[in-house]
Amino acid sequence: MNLFLTIGTLLIVGYAAGWLIEKTGLPRIIAYIGTGIVFSPHTAGVTETATLQSTAPLLEIALAFIAFEVGGALEWGKIKAHRKAITSITVLASLSPFIIITFGVLAFGYFWPEQLSFSFTVLLLLGLMLGALASPTDPTATFAVMHQYKAKGDVSDTIVGVAALDDALGVLLFSLTINTVSIYLVGTEGDADNHSIGGALYQIVGSIGLGAIVGLVIRPIARLLQTDREGQWVVIIFALLIFVVGVSQWLGLEKVLTAMSMGIVVANTCPQREVVFGILERYTEELIFLFFFLLSGLQLDVHTLPQAAGLIALFIVLRTIGKILGADIGARVVQAAPTVRKYTAFGLLPQGGIVIGLALSLQDMPAFAAISNLLLNTIMGTTVLHELAGPIAAKWGLKKAGEI
Repeated sequence: MNLFLTIGTLLIVGYAAGWLIEKTGLPRIIAYIGTGIVFSPHTAGVTETATLQSTAPLLEIALAFIAFEVGGALEWGKIKAHRKAITSITVLASLSPFIIITFGVLAFGYFWPEQLSFSFTVLLLLGLMLGALASPTDPTATFAVMHQYKAKGDVSDTIVGVAALDDALGVLLFSLTINTVSIYLVGTEGDADNHSIGGALYQIVGSIGLGAIVGLVIRPIARLLQTDREGQWVVIIFALLIFVVGVSQWLGLEKVLTAMSMGIVVANTCPQREVVFGILERYTEELIFLFFFLLSGLQLDVHTLPQAAGLIALFIVLRTIGKILGADIGARVVQAAPTVRKYTAFGLLPQGGIVIGLALSLQDMPAFAAISNLLLNTIMGTTVLHELAGPIAAKWGLKKAGEI
């Protein structure tokens, strides 16, 4: 099947499946992801492995677009009332899963050594790395659910804020963990060079700075080109998003953070922000969501599920507990509204590309050779389940909060 026939078939089948599943009351994106998994070369072999490489740029652009929209939802006027809750929940909902999973893996290996037959040092290494990978949230799935059901309110605003911040915190925590375990547990400082704290800060600060600069130039560009038609705005936004993705790749920056910070700056500095995000929502959002989740499903490998089934189940259960507990404590610390305390965590469960990318980065590091394959299989498996179950959890939480 050639590339265009593959993409066309995916779009038709995926959109039809989304329309059907919506009739059952479930979020459309579950059907989009499921269609991608069915068509994946890892599953039924309907598509070729080369398709994954060919569609990768399209996936990157779609992700950048969604991250830009997530940033656009962080307008200061809307979220300033929740800034304390967002900060507190971000920190505690990131650290709680890290701590709980680290000790959970150690306990699992101690009581069921036949499942994880590693030395204590290697077991601790595995627990720390899985804990660090539990922190980031994939905001795209929850954001798609919010838009499908027009969710608005305190919980929605808090979820968007936390999901935007915990990616940056997750990258920093992952790099800090890499350095610590490389030096003190493994004793090979060289392996941490590519994941130094300085490298993490470069990624975070550089990504935010690049996104902010490009976001600031949108206004003068629009004034120079006398932009007054909706089609012109679509061209400008897409051109600049593709540009920042390319520059991010060139400079080794984090594309999601770059596009998100670009959206934040536009939402808070551009007088035409209502026009910009309104146009994107009306004319391009549905297609972008369809592309992104179909292609994300295409990348997922269901064969990883049985290879690390016990660890996958442990990771999902402990991460869910950690997110719920962390969000609850974080909200209590700043005396946030009861609905924020009870339901924010359910929008923080999906995980996607960023954690897979971080897990893949360990493959070439000799210090992690004993656990890299098991860790990658675990993360791939949990991503499949998180991406399918996460939207359902997000919808349930938002509905219980009275925002749908």
